[in-house]
Amino acid sequence: MNLRFRVGLSISLVGIACLAVIAYMLIDYKRRSIDQEIEAGTRVAIQLLQAIAPSPIELSQISDPMDSLVDYLGNVGRVRANEVRVYDEHEMLLYESPPSEYKQGRWAPDWFTALVAPDTGEVRLPVPGGFILITPDSSRSVLDAWDELWQFALFVLVIIILLNIAVYQILGRTLKPLNDIVNALTEMEKGNYGVRLENYNLPEFNAISHTFNRMAESLQAALIENARLAKEEQQRMAAELELEQNRKFTQLMQVKLEDERRSIARELHDELGQCVTAIKTIGTAIANRDNAQADQTRENARTIVEVASHIYDVVHSMIRQLRPSALDHLGLNDAIGELVDQYRKQHPKLAIHLVTEETLDDFEESLNITVYRIVQECLTNVVKHADASKVDVALTLKAGDPTLLQVSISDDGKGLKHNFPGSNPERNSRFGLIGIKERVQAFGGELNYELNTDGGTTILVTLPIPQDCP
Repeated sequence: MNLRFRVGLSISLVGIACLAVIAYMLIDYKRRSIDQEIEAGTRVAIQLLQAIAPSPIELSQISDPMDSLVDYLGNVGRVRANEVRVYDEHEMLLYESPPSEYKQGRWAPDWFTALVAPDTGEVRLPVPGGFILITPDSSRSVLDAWDELWQFALFVLVIIILLNIAVYQILGRTLKPLNDIVNALTEMEKGNYGVRLENYNLPEFNAISHTFNRMAESLQAALIENARLAKEEQQRMAAELELEQNRKFTQLMQVKLEDERRSIARELHDELGQCVTAIKTIGTAIANRDNAQADQTRENARTIVEVASHIYDVVHSMIRQLRPSALDHLGLNDAIGELVDQYRKQHPKLAIHLVTEETLDDFEESLNITVYRIVQECLTNVVKHADASKVDVALTLKAGDPTLLQVSISDDGKGLKHNFPGSNPERNSRFGLIGIKERVQAFGGELNYELNTDGGTTILVTLPIPQDCP
């Protein structure tokens, strides 16, 4: 059902409704008008017949008053909208008024007559020698009302038909641009966002055309932008995938490196350490002999013991650098404590304050070695570059999220920008921050560093605790 048919149907329904209302009003008006007309005609007929009825004096002079009355009524004919009948005293019909010649042979429909015709009864008028029966007849008035109503209805129907034809034609010409709009929308639905509408004479359709063109331009631009963003997103995802692969590779390299360090430390401890211990033991035994002629031998033995002790210390230092044995036997807390104590002995002027939690000894090997190397590298950087007098080291679980471990190293030294002015500290710190960052990223953590307000640098590392850790 198109728009023109709907508009025509709406006009027709409104016209029919108006016609029904007006018809109802006209019928009601005609009913009251006919009622008043019949009532008035009946009164006139009664008055007329009473006026022509013979008086007592005339009755004494007329031999047959009923014949005289019948002759008079015959001359008068039909009295308005009434049928007049004269009956004698034996109710024999003497006279009946002739039928109306007005619209003779035509009658209004029965249903219309039932709606309009008044409910009036017969009037019985007694006269000497009989009576006159007056019957109101509204059939002609009802027929007039029917003819008027029918003509009016026909006129309204013609108007409605002509109005529908006019509206149909006008809407056909006016709504012609809708075909272009529908076709353009269909093309856009198919993905052709380059379609455009032309200008139209009607301001409404012209506004629709301009709005549609702007919308099409916006959609086309949005599609281009979305395609660009999708391409960038693909590139970003590819970069993230590559980064993730690099992280896994770096983590694997560090695991392999730690395994190799552990193997080297074990070899140094088992082979070289035992040999040095044996040399030291033999030298000590020689040096302790009581032989006055062997002074030179005793001195050489002492030299062997001193050199062996030095080699032993160097080997153990290398072992601690390669693989802290405390991680394997004691746990993260003791390993970090031993590392801090070592730096305190080697650098007595540097005050190192350590804060840890008791729950840090149950982590897995990968997390322990990562934390240990980060603290070790940070302390080494402080000693080499910061010129600091105090260092605070803290290993704590992140507040509100026990699945994250935070490592904080803060010093009161010169700071990163003082060591590397006007440049990126990560780019120029060689293996310091870069090594720490690679370890953190390989473990899926986050590295942040900032300059303290009173000088120095704070490095904050956040590492995720693996799910299998308690």
